[in-house]
Amino acid sequence: MLLHKRHIIGAIAMSFMDKSSQYVTEEINLTGKPLWTRLLYAAGACILGYLTFICLVVIGVAQFVFVAVTKSKNPELARFSADLLIYLREILAFIGFQNDRPPFPFAPFPGSKKD
Repeated sequence: MLLHKRHIIGAIAMSFMDKSSQYVTEEINLTGKPLWTRLLYAAGACILGYLTFICLVVIGVAQFVFVAVTKSKNPELARFSADLLIYLREILAFIGFQNDRPPFPFAPFPGSKKD
């Protein structure tokens, strides 16, 4: 039984690794800017990611209360939380060297309309 569980966990980990490699969409350019500037961007992105996560938790609680009272989801909260999830993914992709483009505020916010 224990061996079976380890096999399942290993298969899940391998499938996650296979799926995560499909998100690498840009060539990582480590020679364009000094690495220390990326470190500064990554430190700022960590702070923004933490704040984004806290906002998502608060939105989740608000959505729960809204559903409990009205029996339906608030579409504006759902849309905003979806945009925040995309933003959090961009932050994590930048920190994890999956892409070379710093996230918002150095790029457009996910879901924002360009004029």
